[in-house]
Amino acid sequence: MIRKHALPGDDIVALVSLVMTGVALLSLGSFPARAIELEVLGTPLTILFSGRMVVSLLLILLTSAGMDAMVRGVSGQDRLDLRFSLSFWILPGLVTLAAVTAVPRQFVSAGGWVGAMLFLGGLLTLVVVAECGTISIDQPYYRAARLGLNIATYGAAMALYTTLYGLQERSLISSTAIILITFPLALELLRSTEEQTANDWLYAGVIALVIGQASWPLNALGLRALHGGALLLLLFYTVTGIAQQSLAGRLNRRVVLEFVALGTVLAAFIGISAWQTALAGKTGIWPAPASEYPSQSEQIGPAMLPGDAAQPGDGTSIDLLWPAPPVEGLPEGLLPEGLAPEGLAPVPARPVEGLDKP
Repeated sequence: MIRKHALPGDDIVALVSLVMTGVALLSLGSFPARAIELEVLGTPLTILFSGRMVVSLLLILLTSAGMDAMVRGVSGQDRLDLRFSLSFWILPGLVTLAAVTAVPRQFVSAGGWVGAMLFLGGLLTLVVVAECGTISIDQPYYRAARLGLNIATYGAAMALYTTLYGLQERSLISSTAIILITFPLALELLRSTEEQTANDWLYAGVIALVIGQASWPLNALGLRALHGGALLLLLFYTVTGIAQQSLAGRLNRRVVLEFVALGTVLAAFIGISAWQTALAGKTGIWPAPASEYPSQSEQIGPAMLPGDAAQPGDGTSIDLLWPAPPVEGLPEGLLPEGLAPEGLAPVPARPVEGLDKP
């Protein structure tokens, strides 16, 4: 039986201080790196090993070990089920991973580096406090702590799904990575008591496989990273919500229909947004990312490139919906002699002041 204890304030301060000190030291020097090239089922794969990676892994292990010690101390049980204790390592480990990744990159700016240290250090503190507050469901602040952890978990899922989908890797790599990150996130959301640990792990495994399999057809759609990540998050929310109701013994047809209906409506909104964005990028109705526009067009015609809105033909900027005005000052030899495509009227080239001929 888990007994209620006060939060281990000194242990929390010590853990966060040690981790953030390691993150600060990680920003100071350069580390040797070695790349290992592999081929998995015909897919080339490059793995980079460096001293920075080793130190980062040690800091994540330090965070996990500290959380394990605090969970056992707060629960009053030295022989706690490792599967139950391990579920408390997930979010603190992810925050530590974010710290060792983001903070060293801000070292070029003193203000940005200090701000990143304070923000991620504070976030790690809040996550550790919330984790300690969910060890026992009888604790008075359990609901508030659980709500905060749920929000943090869904936020982490959105960030990770968007990043992985945006990489546009082969499905073998991206789907495997999605399964590996979905399992611990689902485990964090499903965790309740030590007695239900086995069921929590089983449900988390099923959820991870479902999300991983769903990522295969999503990869084929070629959506933008934000839309692909949002669809994966929506499916993750729906499946974990149904699993939570099942573990709590409240699952029935009405609950399933509510989750399915909500998921369908939100998926429709995401799909419409993705369709409008793709249509806008092709027609020039509003700006699309620069990466979607080729550097050279196969056909010369009216310019439909993104730019600032302007009156047609005023020459001050690129028009959104109007053909471009005649282009002056084209270098000789750019267009064949006599070529005058529609929307691009060649005129005699004018010398550019201050530009010497090669």
